[in-house]
Amino acid sequence: MSLMQNTSEINKTDKQVYLITLLRKSTNMPQYIDHMIYETAEGGQEFMARLVEAFSRAGYREKKLSDDKYNLDNGLDKTTLRGSYQPIYKG
Repeated sequence: MSLMQNTSEINKTDKQVYLITLLRKSTNMPQYIDHMIYETAEGGQEFMARLVEAFSRAGYREKKLSDDKYNLDNGLDKTTLRGSYQPIYKG
């Protein structure tokens, strides 16, 4: 069965969620990706700020590109945090 089969039954709603993506690339470990979903950007951005603070305490250098984008680096691991609005679909 194709993923695109019966797409006529899938409709975008007027609601959105704030999706946070964490991506870690390491020289000596497999790539790691994780997603967290928040109802609002404010909640997601608050979570990202706390997470960046924890990474900083663990020795990571932070580079804040915006409230929705952070790059973290400890010399071996490179971690990116990104937040964005994503539509909600109903089938």
